[in-house]
Amino acid sequence: MKKEEILQAAILQYANHGYQGATMKRIADEVGIKPASIYFFYENKERLFIAAFQQILENHHHAMKKVLAENIEKPVEQIFSAMLQGIVDHHTSNMAETSAYLSLVTAPVPEIKSHIQNYLINFNNWMMDALESAVYKDYPSIVPEDVDRIIKQYVLLGNGIFWGINIYESVYLKEQVQLAEQIFQSLFHQLDRQYN
Repeated sequence: MKKEEILQAAILQYANHGYQGATMKRIADEVGIKPASIYFFYENKERLFIAAFQQILENHHHAMKKVLAENIEKPVEQIFSAMLQGIVDHHTSNMAETSAYLSLVTAPVPEIKSHIQNYLINFNNWMMDALESAVYKDYPSIVPEDVDRIIKQYVLLGNGIFWGINIYESVYLKEQVQLAEQIFQSLFHQLDRQYN
């Protein structure tokens, strides 16, 4: 239980103070233990940092898998829309994790680069496979180049939405999501004309 509490406290401290400001003392105080007790679970600040980062990434992946599972039987256009909204819902309802993620990505820990790359490769492979299947379900005769293009456009818009969560006020963010959905509606209407 303490290990999970330490992870959650670390995430909160990274969100509030950044990597440099999230001291072991602050993390320990948040949990109600002595700083030395953290070392029973994590050999140093970097190991705690990587564990916290991994937890954030796993939470995100789990949330997106859930969105896909809830929408997999719907038309592909609705799946893409739900996935974009899933990005917004996950990150806005977990702002501490989102802020911590941004803090941790820019932290001076070289090992984080390999964790980010490994996670993004795994996540992107999962997402590409899932979205590719959804596109082929609705457009069985679509050529692979068009599938690749539309999924890359989704990734581009999804990344923009993610950064928008951290930049824009909710009204402007909502407008950005609506514009992204309109772009996808246009793309799928184009596919309808071409393949149906």
